Amino acid sequence: MVVYILRHEQRNLEKVDFFTPLNHIGRHNASTRVFEKFNDIEIEAIYSSPYKRTLQTVDKISRVKDISIKLDWALSEKINHEKATELTWPDYEEQFKVHELFNIDTNYSPTADKDYISSYTESLDNFITRVDTFCHFLKTQKDKNILVVSHQSITDRIIKNLTNEDYQLEMGECYEIDLE
Repeated sequence: MVVYILRHEQRNLEKVDFFTPLNHIGRHNASTRVFEKFNDIEIEAIYSSPYKRTLQTVDKISRVKDISIKLDWALSEKINHEKATELTWPDYEEQFKVHELFNIDTNYSPTADKDYISSYTESLDNFITRVDTFCHFLKTQKDKNILVVSHQSITDRIIKNLTNEDYQLEMGECYEIDLE
């Protein structure tokens, strides 16, 4: 089993909310560089943060390989407190409008669903619990190659949990973990 931990492609650095899209460089990289990396890799599942930029990062991979994206709110961005107080978490309808644009697996039961997160302000303990719970779930997915796309704080925590290494991914960078 190989888990590919992918940080979303480039976005406007000033924006971090749910709806922030990839910038033009990020969109280009997602459809070329990221897609080419995974085009020849056998992947059985794609797990993604519900944010627009993560979904844009794996959209082409999902469609070409015909693998529905499994949304998991455990992979949602952890935003620093100063920026979080300025943001309003989107309601279910606003989230749905973003998700209906992508190839989403509607049968997947996430480790943390849309009811788990109701704001951008979250305690550090809750953050660690939700990401570590997702990592525990990943370890149960034996014999599958899995692509996980998320945000810096999440990808860093997943890598730490699964490898006990500190590593910080750049936007668009992928970290490969062999869990066998």
